[in-house]
Amino acid sequence: MALLYGAVGACIVGIPLAALLILQICSSMALKRQVIDYKQLEKQGLYLHVWTLKQDIPARKKVTRADLLQKKIWVPETEYPTYVTQIGQITGKKAKKALKKGAVIRADMLYSKKKAG
Repeated sequence: MALLYGAVGACIVGIPLAALLILQICSSMALKRQVIDYKQLEKQGLYLHVWTLKQDIPARKKVTRADLLQKKIWVPETEYPTYVTQIGQITGKKAKKALKKGAVIRADMLYSKKKAG
């Protein structure tokens, strides 16, 4: 009889533990797949420190240092030449059109030369 109780007790404890082990293995496999996917994405792009706007900027207004906030984002390799990473390439230039708060500054958003006045 004691053997029966022992077997029943082992099943009561063993079944939930086996279920948790299977769940853990599935979660581990999903995380490994996610890591592989991220590694493939990193081969096709990179993280850049870019400049975003702290506030809206009207069209033809000069962008100042006070308007900018640096942020790190992932950028596909086909697009990273369009992003401006140096603050000196932004400040003092005028916006071609109205820019919204939070916008990431790209070269095509600004006039190419600093405008006097």
